[in-house]
Order: sequence, then structure tokens, then C-alpha cells
Amino acid sequence: MKALPARTRVLIVDDNHDILDLLEVFLFGKYDIVTALNGFEGLKTAREMMPDLIITDIMMPVMDGIKLLNSLREDPKTAGVSVIAITSFIKKANIKSLLSVGFSTVITKPFTRDSIVGAVAKALAKP
Repeated sequence: MKALPARTRVLIVDDNHDILDLLEVFLFGKYDIVTALNGFEGLKTAREMMPDLIITDIMMPVMDGIKLLNSLREDPKTAGVSVIAITSFIKKANIKSLLSVGFSTVITKPFTRDSIVGAVAKALAKP
């Protein structure tokens, strides 16, 4: 009997329960979803579960998304995980700076199902 292929694991980190729920609905059925309420919890969860992709808000209490990204990059186990940023900042300069620090993609709020699903597929397709 053949083993079923492992499903792709996506960690979603956001302090807003509504955003977590919405992203889970958008990605339901296609990926195994785990959530965390701040960057510190997200970092701990990422080290435990080794996700294939992380989606994180930028502005959060305890540890923001940029500090989360930096901590992930410092750990050899999580250094290669793609990280998508979700932010309310809509200035092009802010988006460019987020990309320059290492986020694979930046999605601005409000977002659509298509923008989330497309960004996840694109980030997971990168070698």
C-alpha cells in the first residue's frame, strides 16, 4: 500500500482572530493550517512543526512580523522557509523595504481570496 504524500503545512501568524479565520477559510482543504497569535508564539510553533510556508502580519504585540522573520533566518532549521507578509501599509516604499528584508511576498489589506491563494501557490513553487 502506497503512503499518501504529506500535505503542505502553512503557519499563519496574526493577532486578529478574524484574519486568522478568514485565511484558514481561504486555504482550507488544500493545506494543513496551524495558527499563532503573535510572532513569539509563531516562532515557537515554526521550530516545532517546520512549516513549508509562513504567513505573518507585520504589526503584532509581543513580537512583530519583522522580528519573527529575522529570528527565523537566524535559525538554520527555519532559515529557508518562505514567509509572506500581510500588512496595512500600502506605500510602495514600505512594500519594497519588506521585500528587501527577506519576505517572499507582501500582501496588503484588504486582500482577496485570489490574492492569498495565488501568493501561497507562488511562494510554495519557489525552489
